[in-house]
Amino acid sequence: MIHYIVQFALRQRFLILMFALLVLVVGALSFQRMPVDAYPDLSPPLVEVITQWPGHAAEEIERLVTLPIELQMNGVPHMVFMRSISLYGLSDVIMTFEDNTDDYFARQVVFERLSTASLPPNVTGSLAPLSSPSNLVYRYVIESPDRTPQELKTYEDWVIERAYKSVPGVADDSGFGGTVMQYQVLLDPAKIYSYHIPLPQVLNALAANNANAGGGFYSQGSQFFYVRGLGLVNKTEDIGEVVVGNNNGVPIRIRDIGEVTIGHAPRLGEFGFQNDDDRVEGVILMLTGEQTQNVLKRVEEKTKEINRDLLPADVKVRPYYDRSDLVQVTIDTVETTCCSAWLWFWWF
Repeated sequence: MIHYIVQFALRQRFLILMFALLVLVVGALSFQRMPVDAYPDLSPPLVEVITQWPGHAAEEIERLVTLPIELQMNGVPHMVFMRSISLYGLSDVIMTFEDNTDDYFARQVVFERLSTASLPPNVTGSLAPLSSPSNLVYRYVIESPDRTPQELKTYEDWVIERAYKSVPGVADDSGFGGTVMQYQVLLDPAKIYSYHIPLPQVLNALAANNANAGGGFYSQGSQFFYVRGLGLVNKTEDIGEVVVGNNNGVPIRIRDIGEVTIGHAPRLGEFGFQNDDDRVEGVILMLTGEQTQNVLKRVEEKTKEINRDLLPADVKVRPYYDRSDLVQVTIDTVETTCCSAWLWFWWF
């Protein structure tokens, strides 16, 4: 058989040379498009349920949140084992599935069961992004010469994070550092006591006076006019005008019993970068099953767009880590090892 193959190759030299050239070109193109990563993702399919209940100790989190979720998830198809962590204000339930389980099937089953779990009022669980522990591909800091970390954190939460999440292949963008802005009402205990206004009444008034309401419509001739009740708060002065009670027919407003200021939520951590102890950063996670080099190209293009069109001139996104360097080092290592092995084989 080999004899006839050799004879055919010698007789059809042009055809064999063209076939070899075709294989060479196809191989070169395939090599450029071949998915390359620093290391393979060997993690099994995971579904993580994260539930926040601020202000409650780990004991209440374990008893009232974690255990009901675990009981509801018992018997999920193709689940191998389940682990959980209960911390102050946070419950984390991690479920591992069989290797051949479809990720979206596992998430769908868990999501259906999560909706029937018996949790405390106003407490809902959510699924973590579809990303493995090794899929951190991009990190950046937000820089500005004169803006505060709270302002930079606001840009991260409302502009930058949403822009990166729109990139195909990005599972999540998590911001760290800075402070979260809050509109705070600082009540004066003496004034509250003098007006005989309980604190729950103040809370209910603030909640009820921060929404727009629909009032239907009326017709005049051939036109319809819609009636709206505008009560949405837009600035601190609007909060100060909220009525919480009355004194002999005179309305008592928030500004009569306290002060409205702009503050920040309690900090649970801090991020430092280089010589600055209070910076704001973002961490981008890649979607499971995507290719690193393709996602990074899209992310880098989005970074240029954000700096050019979405942020003020004095605010910039500065990347300081991406996995492309690690991928290139891995490729160079493999090429060096293969060349060394070939030279050793040829020499000996």
